Amino acid sequence: MVKLINKNGIEVHNSAKHVFEELMRGSGCVMADKTSIFMENESFHEKYIVVSRIPDSKGPVLTKKFGSSHFKDAWEVFTHWPEGN
Repeated sequence: MVKLINKNGIEVHNSAKHVFEELMRGSGCVMADKTSIFMENESFHEKYIVVSRIPDSKGPVLTKKFGSSHFKDAWEVFTHWPEGN
């Protein structure tokens, strides 16, 4: 099982429910090895869930944005980043 931590360095249980709670009511960020998921405030009313990944040491950071109501899609990308993307 992959170890997850929040931006304060505290371990987060590896489940969709716990990550969702951390994003919405906790620190707003969860990190794993080479992957992170966090909340981004675009404006007062617009919030996004952003998933970022570093594919290797020489590759660029890959980022995908989801509306705050699309946590399920963001979770799928966070846990199973599509190959070739």
